[in-house]
Amino acid sequence: MFKLTCQIIIGSYSFTQVNEVKIKRSIHSFVDTASIKIPATARLHTSGDLKTVSVNNAAASFMNEGDPVEIWLGYNQELQLEFSGFVKRVNAATPCEIECEGYSWPLRRKIILQNFKGKTLQAMLEHATADTGIRLSENIPNIKLNQCLFENQNGTEVLDWIKKNLFLTVYFSGNVLYAGLAYVELPQIAQAPKEGRKPIDGKLPALTFEREKQPVRYDMGWNVIKDDQLKFRKAADVKLQIRAVTFDKNNTPVTASFGDSKDPIRTIFVPYVSAATTLRELAAGKLNELKYDGYEGKITTFLQPFSQPGTEAKITDRQYKEREGTYLLESTEVTFGTGGARRICEVGVKISKKDEQTTGTVAGGTAENQ
Repeated sequence: MFKLTCQIIIGSYSFTQVNEVKIKRSIHSFVDTASIKIPATARLHTSGDLKTVSVNNAAASFMNEGDPVEIWLGYNQELQLEFSGFVKRVNAATPCEIECEGYSWPLRRKIILQNFKGKTLQAMLEHATADTGIRLSENIPNIKLNQCLFENQNGTEVLDWIKKNLFLTVYFSGNVLYAGLAYVELPQIAQAPKEGRKPIDGKLPALTFEREKQPVRYDMGWNVIKDDQLKFRKAADVKLQIRAVTFDKNNTPVTASFGDSKDPIRTIFVPYVSAATTLRELAAGKLNELKYDGYEGKITTFLQPFSQPGTEAKITDRQYKEREGTYLLESTEVTFGTGGARRICEVGVKISKKDEQTTGTVAGGTAENQ
């Protein structure tokens, strides 16, 4: 029997019951969002004090923009960290709604005035994220920047620049920022303490993380509730080669291509990267996004097994064996509340063939108690 449980921490407040939670995350966006709805009839109790205060009054008075937020969800107190970020806005309506944003929030409030010409992408990101609580991934590529000047732009505009001019994937996994080729970074899972998150001397202790080691397993007809948004595609039907183009200091074009030379060419311009090897990697990564045999689309699953953007998902299908394989999840949408809990996963690039042996964990089943 599965019972929905949660722990939500906002600033110095912690509660275990909500009306509704919605969370959206994607490897194609560095802005993670969440909304928390709490019934207006709920009361906040102050330890050691007989007085209580309504949630609406507490939200308006004590929950401020920028307060840290953690959302832990699961079954039977087996909780996973689904979202970490900050309060963006408090809507003291009925029910009370708290809008939250991930670690892009502190970057919006940091102004960058710096010339990064001749420096690396890593150095630029270290400068942009200093004193924000953001950690950088260990897999940031070694890209040297030829031209890059920011004048009174905020940190999120820096991330936008990276996406548009370097054609890189930029997203957060909690407070860890990744910028690089798509489908390289495997996400980390926060380790929840058995007794739940409790503050020590008024502050929450630092979390420990472990890199995902095994793909999550989704079986059609078992722990997949809906698959009507899935489509099947064939790599053979995608005739394409990618050509990446940049310009050196003398304004001479430098190109690198990946794919069958007989196929139609799609050109991408990379104006601030000079290494031909890097160009080829970018071209290969772009082609891999567009050409493969397998599924694309979305599946609706139970809250568990836990997955997040960047997770490897092993999909099995008893009716269509040729569609089986391991895929990268590109986005997740989580809903949790009085109506039950669901996770909508967007299936992305296929990274293995159906006959490759990959182990995973099946959870969720069909016996959810809501």
